[in-house]
Amino acid sequence: MELVLQEPQFQLQQPPEPKRWKKIMAWLKKRFELRNERDHYIARIATGSTALFASLAMTAAALGMPTGLGTTIDILLFLILNIVAMSLAANLLSLIYSMLYLPIPRRLAAVWTYASIEAYLILYYAELGILMSIIIALAFTILGAAAGCLLGILLKLKIKRRSKFLIMVGAASVAAISYLFVYWPGTAAMSQTADVALDSDSIRNTINAPDPAENGKFAFQAFTYGSGLDKHRVIFGKEVDVRSTAVDASAYITEWSKLKTKFWGFDEHALPLNGRVWMPEGEGPYPIALIVHGNHLMEDFSDGGYGYLGELLASQGIIAISVDENFLNYSVWSGIPNNDMKVRAWVLLKHLQQIKQLNEEVGNPFTGKVDLSRVALIGHSRGGQAVAMASDADRWFKDDKTLESLNDVVIESVVAIAPTDKQVDNKSAQLTDVNYLTLQGARDADVNNFYGDRQYSRTKFQESTDKFKAALYIADANHSQFNSDWGRMDERPPGGLFLSRKELLAAEDQRQVSKVYVSAFLQATLLGENSYKQLFEDYRSGLDWLPNTAYTNRFESSDFTEIARYDDGKQKTALKNGGKASVAGMIDWSIASAEDRDGKNKGTKGIELEWSEPGAEYALELSPKTIDQAAEITEGNLVFSMANLERDLIAVEDKDKADAAHNELELSEPPPLPVIEIELTTTEGESIELGLDKVMPVAPPTYTAFMAFPWLEERIKDEKYKESSEPIFQTYTLPLELFSSDELAIKADEISRITFRFVSGPGKVMIDDIGFTS
Repeated sequence: MELVLQEPQFQLQQPPEPKRWKKIMAWLKKRFELRNERDHYIARIATGSTALFASLAMTAAALGMPTGLGTTIDILLFLILNIVAMSLAANLLSLIYSMLYLPIPRRLAAVWTYASIEAYLILYYAELGILMSIIIALAFTILGAAAGCLLGILLKLKIKRRSKFLIMVGAASVAAISYLFVYWPGTAAMSQTADVALDSDSIRNTINAPDPAENGKFAFQAFTYGSGLDKHRVIFGKEVDVRSTAVDASAYITEWSKLKTKFWGFDEHALPLNGRVWMPEGEGPYPIALIVHGNHLMEDFSDGGYGYLGELLASQGIIAISVDENFLNYSVWSGIPNNDMKVRAWVLLKHLQQIKQLNEEVGNPFTGKVDLSRVALIGHSRGGQAVAMASDADRWFKDDKTLESLNDVVIESVVAIAPTDKQVDNKSAQLTDVNYLTLQGARDADVNNFYGDRQYSRTKFQESTDKFKAALYIADANHSQFNSDWGRMDERPPGGLFLSRKELLAAEDQRQVSKVYVSAFLQATLLGENSYKQLFEDYRSGLDWLPNTAYTNRFESSDFTEIARYDDGKQKTALKNGGKASVAGMIDWSIASAEDRDGKNKGTKGIELEWSEPGAEYALELSPKTIDQAAEITEGNLVFSMANLERDLIAVEDKDKADAAHNELELSEPPPLPVIEIELTTTEGESIELGLDKVMPVAPPTYTAFMAFPWLEERIKDEKYKESSEPIFQTYTLPLELFSSDELAIKADEISRITFRFVSGPGKVMIDDIGFTS
């Protein structure tokens, strides 16, 4: 039997094919592990510097988005969130770049991408616009990465440590000098206006009274009144001195955020009446001034910023109160209540009502101390509009029965500092027989138009009153520095970082202007110190009290006798009461609206005159009725307001010069300032002339660059800053005695013709409010 051996059959088993998802996971793991393979030493340094720049951007955002927890906590919270978000983004984006096999330092690219998007969003919500937000964000993050690369290269260089240190110090010095060049505040520039103003020969008036910014003779006490329940300020909480009653504003506010309730602990049904009080010591009763802030960030409380005014006024015998309306302000987190402008005025009236009640009660610091027939309201920004609305309360609150007890309260004076002037319920305040003062800075980057000029035009007087209105335009003042707690920026960070601080008045100097004018105004209108009235007629009479900058002032008293106003827009040849106007040598003359920087009506019209050659004239033939009305004027003045429209001439003649003026560069050949003669002709046909520069020369417009980089002016905030100036009226007061000679003494009721003769040319001006005063 044959044995057959068979070879064993072996079949090798192939491993099973892995599932697709496992392949993908393995690939992802590999790509994740290799995501940083190209991030060498220099790239790692650059990654760190880019992350630092991203943190700086987030810090700026934190400063502009306060939570109420305090600046330090806000910054820490924002930075922690930023670090977490940046770490997640760095890992995710570097993985994506690795998956795309991009041959770049992927972690650096990831952090740079995150930082760029973050910077863009911060700038976009700061209203810099899409294009400029992209450009600035890219420039900022590229700079951050480049700085890191340079530092990395320096650290790798094989040179001595001392040499490396010196190079880093040099680079830091260059960066610091660049910062100082762009941002560091300079000394307010003395313009041609100021040079004229400070010429001692041109100062006609002197005031025989003390410096109104110096403390007066009264000692005073400071205390607070409020709800006693404030969550954030003990002076209105457990340490409040006088308890007040909350008010229900639900009839006006219908949109109140729950976050706002959480922050404050109350809603629109129980708004507190909180105030900081500075009260003169003594029997009284004393006049009273309420001061109200504007729309600053809600969490950055504003009411403490007017203590400098409160202390000054109290020392001069006026009760001063800074009113708390912070709960009506804007918050990044909780927005702003609807109808806030109306409620600002209403709450102010409620404060007056509360003070009246306390004045009539026994056992509190107000008892018998308040003279409610002499009340002044002072407001800043939206507060400046609110005080005008409160003074014309019936226009909005006539049917509010809760305010009836205020019928015997007399608001004598209103001060509006850089006010807004928005219509509320399609209405604007119309002040009658109320003294009015408005202040405005030419470098105001928040309320960048002179809206107080509109309310000035809407303020009217009856013939029997003894009131006046005045306006002051301050070349180098901004918005925020009128409040000592608002800092130097007119916009919250980061937008405020792009504003120019060059040429701004120092904060104390700007508040010095406020002290001089507010104090002098209230002493004149509430305390009867009539010597200070000269300051409002001609700012030069108080120059010893004011910082060096350029000023323009407008003034009208209730004894003004009109020769020509132009607001009715009638034929340019027709004057009041049948008078007539004519011109000679003019290129153009027309009745036109004065326009602000946005091209919107400033609320008044004037006669616009343009000429090219010397000798052009604008003549007014007075009607017999106007001459008769002037018979009551003794020791009279011829007055008129005029705005220099040099800007329009530059724009027409030479675009390059217009751009230079816009950027505050020196014009190589600026147009000459108008030289003007005023000729008066009597009813007997006799004439006499007076050069305007003998009283006050015509001033150039004030040109303002708002941004640290002028090319930003027309490219951000919907071209808010595109115009570098606006027409500002200067009031000229010409005593008739200056027209007199040995042969001729002119009285107001003897004048039949007034001729404005323009001795130089070319030129363009707008004239308004021509008349006589006593």
